Amino acid sequence: MAAALPSLSPIWRNSLRIWLASTLTIGILFWSGRNHLLGLALVMAVLFVNENDLTPARSIGQLVAGALIGILTAIVLHEISTSWVVLGLAILITGVLVRSLGLLKGLSTGYLSCWAVELMHRGNQFNWATIFDLAFAAVVGILMAQIATWALWPRRPLQQLPALEARIASQLEAQILAMQQWLDRGGEPPAALRSQDLLPSIQLLQQLRDQNQGLPMPAHTQHQLSRWAQAGSIWRQVLSQWLLLEPLLRQLDTPLPASSSKPLLRSALASLARTLQTQPTAAPAPILSSPAQDWLEEAGRLGAPQPLLLAIGQQSHVLEQLLHSRALLSAGLAQLSASQG
Repeated sequence: MAAALPSLSPIWRNSLRIWLASTLTIGILFWSGRNHLLGLALVMAVLFVNENDLTPARSIGQLVAGALIGILTAIVLHEISTSWVVLGLAILITGVLVRSLGLLKGLSTGYLSCWAVELMHRGNQFNWATIFDLAFAAVVGILMAQIATWALWPRRPLQQLPALEARIASQLEAQILAMQQWLDRGGEPPAALRSQDLLPSIQLLQQLRDQNQGLPMPAHTQHQLSRWAQAGSIWRQVLSQWLLLEPLLRQLDTPLPASSSKPLLRSALASLARTLQTQPTAAPAPILSSPAQDWLEEAGRLGAPQPLLLAIGQQSHVLEQLLHSRALLSAGLAQLSASQG
């Protein structure tokens, strides 16, 4: 079962993680007799389920430390006043303390714990037992979030990225092939590709670098993160160009007339699909642009407006250049992974 879990969609995968973290948290809080603090523990458990952390042990320490700083700061200022102004001051001091100690990943837990103290114990007196209970609930929630992730999906985010990138390429290839079939056969056009179909996956390619920026890590890991972020940037441009090209293709009358010589449009779409199929073990062949005159002649063969075919030709060429860069980068990443594996 564990081997099959990574193939689940992100929605189902994260839902299952959250369910497990919440179940463990509820069980521990009821077992310990601190079910009155279940709200704080569940919020921690739900918010801090995350599989894309390259330094999980360091992150847990920072999350726990941030939570403890937030609790202690709120309690100290709570003795002065219980007004909302003092709560704002406690949150400000918590942020300063956490940042000054270099616990950047603990900022969110610090703010949340500070707010939870005021919300759950407004007007009450604090003692060491209350402080321990609050810290216990926060730490349990954070740990259960990590355990839910580790127990089912080992933290190997860099090893997951090639499959993620291949899935993006497969989705775009399927859309191009669907457009080819529609242009050849006519009938009902395929559903248009939406940016939200690919953008979340593209963002994941850059997410690891952004989340771990500034953290100490081996040079080869930093290099890999940088290259994957570059791949994400290329895919963003690819998606933008396809979203510009697809509406132009939909303006053509279908089915396209059969062409026995120089089927330029069909060749361009087939070339895009082939570039997406390129294995990352070798660099793809260089691309050649088609002169504008060729696209004007194609417009005559298809009986389509010349400006439309010129625009399609330009967009196709830009898109093929981007996909060529993606294939080169994929080949480099494959070699980099092989040299380190």
